[in-house]
Amino acid sequence: MTGLDKILEDIRQQSSDAVSKTVGDARSQAEAIRQDAEAQAEKVRLTYQQKTEKMLKGSRERLASTAQLRQRQSLLSAKQKIISGILQESLAAAESLPPEQYFAAVIRMASHTAHRGEGVIFLNRKYLGRLPEDFEKQLNDALPDGFSLSVSHEAAAIDSGFLLQYGGIEEDCSFRSVLSARKEELQDKVREILFP
Repeated sequence: MTGLDKILEDIRQQSSDAVSKTVGDARSQAEAIRQDAEAQAEKVRLTYQQKTEKMLKGSRERLASTAQLRQRQSLLSAKQKIISGILQESLAAAESLPPEQYFAAVIRMASHTAHRGEGVIFLNRKYLGRLPEDFEKQLNDALPDGFSLSVSHEAAAIDSGFLLQYGGIEEDCSFRSVLSARKEELQDKVREILFP
């Protein structure tokens, strides 16, 4: 081999070594970049996976809470319907009492709602026609001292119960009105009995 061939061979060898080294360095850098990119991609994937799982958990919890709320609302609605039905049945039963029981109930209610002084009690047409002869006496005997009620022969426009009148001021004591005024209290009592 001549000197020139040897120089060219050395240059080729050095170039080949340099290229191999550069290619090796580039591959190493590319591998490092690939590994770093994979690590970052895994971090991003885990972050999104955690966020997604958290969102799904929150959605499941909200759905479960909504379902529980709807169930409680349905149960409450059913209980309210039962209670309202019982109160309506009670009103219907009170309005259809036999005369002796009806008038006993009227006397009992009037003894609690009458006012001191002289007043007038009005009954509906149906029961005014069935009035016992001694009703006014029985009524006044049940009232405290200083209280007095006279029975009007004029019928009141009510389904049941009575109206009290003192000096031109009427107080509606019809069964429907009393039930309406005491509805919440009566609902609570029925609820305590049915749903302890």
